[in-house]
Amino acid sequence: MVSKFSSPKLLITLVVMAVFFSPYFGSIISAEPLEINHYEVDIIQTVSHDDEAFTQGLLIHNGVLYESTGRYNESTLREVNLTTGEVVNSIALNNNEFGEGLALYNGSLVQLTWKSEIAHIYDLETFTETGNFSYQGEGWGLCSNSANFVMSDGSSNLTIRSHDNFSVVDTIAVSYNGSPLDNLNELECIGDYVFANVWHWEWIFIINLSSGEVVGTIDAASIYPVPLTGGVLNGIAYDSDSETFWLTGKWWPIIHQVTWVPVMDEDNSTSDLPEEVIDGLGNQDDMLESSLMILISLLFAFAAFVLWGNGFGSLTRSRGVDNPPAATKYRGDRE
Repeated sequence: MVSKFSSPKLLITLVVMAVFFSPYFGSIISAEPLEINHYEVDIIQTVSHDDEAFTQGLLIHNGVLYESTGRYNESTLREVNLTTGEVVNSIALNNNEFGEGLALYNGSLVQLTWKSEIAHIYDLETFTETGNFSYQGEGWGLCSNSANFVMSDGSSNLTIRSHDNFSVVDTIAVSYNGSPLDNLNELECIGDYVFANVWHWEWIFIINLSSGEVVGTIDAASIYPVPLTGGVLNGIAYDSDSETFWLTGKWWPIIHQVTWVPVMDEDNSTSDLPEEVIDGLGNQDDMLESSLMILISLLFAFAAFVLWGNGFGSLTRSRGVDNPPAATKYRGDRE
């Protein structure tokens, strides 16, 4: 009898299998985890901030700070003096509206509301309301770049909206280490990137708007007030004149002017990341290894099937052995 191991049919089969699977093996083995840069905060100066301001949106224009505050019966739009922290101008939203993200476009301030599905449009100088946009779903964060508005709704998606009518242009799924990054909150647009607060995180995430991937993280734990009497980190404003950022949080008594300092590791690894980041968001290397093992297992199973001719139940025809016996799974109020 001619051994099946030397049959041309088997040889052809294995060659076909190798050609078929090689693209998958190649893509998995060659896949490299996205390099993510890590930063810490360097404080330049600290200024007083109204500790009754439930900060939801923050931006700077011509050296002036504009702030959106939230909570029902308390929501406002404010102009704040960056030198003293004094509130220079303020208007209140309707008592049944919860103020959210804030953006500037074409001489107007646009302020989101949480569940009212209305974005108010105000004149930058007078705070006179000049119109509004409507949208579906919740409003959380808002920023504006040269092309569009970028909006968050507490999910892992960023919605790209038209400057003209706030219609949806695109939706970007945001991922960190290969997993969705949920609870995206206050936003700051800078060129092709978005700097995002994430609800209940002490980090700021730098997102490539083209790909939706997180390309950098900023550890802001060091800027929290001591003792912490307020709420979570929320509020990112970029000052293009000084090329610095201003950061604060909900009910914080202070606001900081800061820059970023790179975190340098000897092996450029992320092993020093907090455990909740690694465990909660997943590990891309583990997923790639699992996929590779599954494909290898399938390859060997198929090869074994071909080698035995008629399947695993027909061993006697080629091996002269007995057949084996049959084998007898709070969201609540916005803090």
